[in-house]
Amino acid sequence: MDLLAKMATYVRVIEAGSLSTAAKQLRLSVASVSRQIAALEGEIGAPLLARTTRRMTVTAVGQDYYERSLRILRDVDEAQSIGPRGGVDGVLRLSMPVTIGFLSGMSLFRALLVRHPELRLDLRLEDRVVDLVLEHVDVAIRVAPKLPLSTEVVAHPLSTWHRVLVAAPSYLRRRGEPRTPAALGNHDALSSARDVTTERWTLTDGDTTTQVRIATRHACSAGQMLRELALDGQGIALLPHWYVAGDLEAHTLRRVLPKWQSEAVVVHALYRAARRNEQRVRVTLDHLRSTYAQIEQRGASVVATVSG
Repeated sequence: MDLLAKMATYVRVIEAGSLSTAAKQLRLSVASVSRQIAALEGEIGAPLLARTTRRMTVTAVGQDYYERSLRILRDVDEAQSIGPRGGVDGVLRLSMPVTIGFLSGMSLFRALLVRHPELRLDLRLEDRVVDLVLEHVDVAIRVAPKLPLSTEVVAHPLSTWHRVLVAAPSYLRRRGEPRTPAALGNHDALSSARDVTTERWTLTDGDTTTQVRIATRHACSAGQMLRELALDGQGIALLPHWYVAGDLEAHTLRRVLPKWQSEAVVVHALYRAARRNEQRVRVTLDHLRSTYAQIEQRGASVVATVSG
């Protein structure tokens, strides 16, 4: 049997969690799937799976082979998608976080819709995990440090950014400016729901990473509200650098502890691998890559300027 076909079967077994479930999904017999795995193990010269009558576990070699196979299968799929691009029409169903949607607005998609006037946008702003299949979503923009590997869903990184500490000049005049990360514990923190749960901010200066305890004065799950509270002088907020770039440039907010920031946050575009060849998905991904590169560059430039 073709090596790529056996790789695809192996990947499906790992993601399904059992030979029998993978066999049902692939419409093959369990014996056929088992033979393919055995053939791979024979070619590699090491066991990929440790199987008993009750459970299946992946060996260290098997995990490495799974990740490498996944990359190879994706590369092959992407190579097969190369071809001429014609007109684009139809409905593009796109899901993205509320804060990114409110800040970017239609400016994120205006150029895309001008180039493809027959494309219709169904934009959903929601701070939750969506099921791309059941909810008929073509592309989802999500923020996460790392997304799970899958052959069904492709996660393409769009941008990497950091959150920075900011406060209004009025707050800093009233309360003073912290000189060390530990001093943040003596200040009013404007935190997200996630921060309230941990009561800590993780900060890095590039060489050192530290967790600082915060004293939350106000908390909100929406970034735009935290920004408004910061502008109102209610405390110190930890917000994306691109989100507050305009405020820093206008001096309505100031960087606090400018050498410190959050660890890297990655923005991904998620889409179903089965829809990779659909024109509206391909042109949208190209557009998002270009647009996010510009946003990231401008935000980093402004932050570097005001922090220098």
